[in-house]
Amino acid sequence: MNAVETFGDVHAEVHRVHAADGAELAITRVAPIGVSPHASPVVLVHGNYARRNFWVSPKGLGLAPFLARRGFDAWVVELRGHGLSPKGERFSRITAEDHVRHDLPCVQQHVWRATNRPAMWIGHSAGGVYVLSALAAAWLDRSRVRGVATFGSQLRDGERYLRSAAARGAIALALRTLGHLPAPRLGLGPEIEPAEEIIEIMRWKGGPGRWRARDGRSYADGLASLDLPLVSFAGAGDTQDPPGGCRALLDLAGGTDKTFVELGRAGGFTRDFGHVDMLVSKEAANEVWPLVASWLEARLT
Repeated sequence: MNAVETFGDVHAEVHRVHAADGAELAITRVAPIGVSPHASPVVLVHGNYARRNFWVSPKGLGLAPFLARRGFDAWVVELRGHGLSPKGERFSRITAEDHVRHDLPCVQQHVWRATNRPAMWIGHSAGGVYVLSALAAAWLDRSRVRGVATFGSQLRDGERYLRSAAARGAIALALRTLGHLPAPRLGLGPEIEPAEEIIEIMRWKGGPGRWRARDGRSYADGLASLDLPLVSFAGAGDTQDPPGGCRALLDLAGGTDKTFVELGRAGGFTRDFGHVDMLVSKEAANEVWPLVASWLEARLT
């Protein structure tokens, strides 16, 4: 039985599912508001240090309710160890590949069974990297994906110190000693992050050729064979994941329907958006969310 919750004037269902390795995941469904329940599904994946309120706030604000009002069937994922998805005894050992190889395919299977329709996917920051990784490794069924939108998702630029093996080693030692990255105490977000997940992302950011699965397969090589509609949104004022890196990740993908959008004054926006406010701000609600909906709607036709 799915639990029903209310966010302001928005009603949602919380679905509980289990990945192939047994991990429990929570998915919050914000069904289309005032339209057919058979509208196209959109899966929203948060980044590091985040939970579902990045997409749907307690007051009923966010991209998920906005898309539901535009007729989409929004499914908000909480990756294992985040939000309503239990942390469990092995929390510190959760890896990025656990999300890529187990969590996202489980979500795809559940959404497919519930809707029998291929879904659009939206990922913020690491969430976008995870979606592209799962597609590159074919852990997500490409035939059941209509397109992907990423926001501030990249692996090349920012945090240059991660290119130093000594720096990565020192940070990894500290993380393993503590067991997690204390993001709330550092002002990074509401969720602590598993030590091994952060360590794996640091490895991915360590330079060309390091974005690989544990079995050695190259995500970059897999992405080159991807032929799906893709759009990469980057904040002109994002110093954490700068536009250049976001464009470089998009360029790795195959296909011809690829769009890059830099969210800044030079492109006609009212501000140079940063890493979070590109999706969570009044300006984003007015300027960015309608762009996302229009891009999704264009690919559905």
